[in-house]
Amino acid sequence: MNWDNVKCFILTARAGSLTTAANRLGVSPATLSRRLANLEHDLGRLLFARTPTGYILTREGEDLLLDCATIEQGFTDLSCKLEGTGHEPAGNVRIAVSENIANLILIPRLADFLARHPLLQIECLTGIPSIALHQREADIAIRVSIPEQGAFKARSVGSLHHALYLSRSIDPSGLGSDLGIVGWSDGHDGLPIAKAAMAHSHWRNPAIKVSSLQGHVAAAEAGLGYAYLPCLVGDRSAGLVRVAGPAGFLRQDIYMVLHNDSIEMPRIRAVADFVVGCMDDAKHMLQGSEPPPTP
Repeated sequence: MNWDNVKCFILTARAGSLTTAANRLGVSPATLSRRLANLEHDLGRLLFARTPTGYILTREGEDLLLDCATIEQGFTDLSCKLEGTGHEPAGNVRIAVSENIANLILIPRLADFLARHPLLQIECLTGIPSIALHQREADIAIRVSIPEQGAFKARSVGSLHHALYLSRSIDPSGLGSDLGIVGWSDGHDGLPIAKAAMAHSHWRNPAIKVSSLQGHVAAAEAGLGYAYLPCLVGDRSAGLVRVAGPAGFLRQDIYMVLHNDSIEMPRIRAVADFVVGCMDDAKHMLQGSEPPPTP
């Protein structure tokens, strides 16, 4: 049984999508499909049910995935021990992070860091679906909550403050006084930012609901209502002006979460230190205490 094919199986099983798994492996979907077919042939079992909506594990596939977890953990432990004896950080490090923190804080500072560590590669995972840390889909996560279970270490790296924004073309004492706050789409009303927006005095039945922060920015810029946003986002939206906050508005602690068994790996330690430095440099942006950029 080819171990590389087993790794392909594990990643596809967790992704539930051939395309997603292929992208993470850096191979074509056709190559990944062939490897999975070879594994099924070697084992004499059908591991996936191929459906129009994705790859679904069969009962035999579920059993194999459970057996693979022990093998995978053993391989990870061995890799950590071997890598821990090195000195120069090298290899790929995956960071699960929001698109805004990635684009506005981390990526602009990456060039100097990678120039000092040319053997490192950084992968920012900014997709909407939550990254499963316990399945090792990421090495480092930057999030506003701490995992409730699992062998992780978390440390606070900043706080995210929010405020109320309105289109620059609208006078808040005129037409703006009749506007409500842009709402979140159904299924998102449990988010802390959605709850905070609904508790604000400007809240009323929203004229529009959207499911992303950039959607809120676009709706507010179009004059459809106020936007309840993180200052990191609102202050850098050229078409918006802050009309209230951040005092008295939502504040969320930001945590960096790492796997306990990989903290001392040179590549993880180097990138974790980089993240901490970036977040410290950007604390005024996150807290909304830095003057917004001139439009």
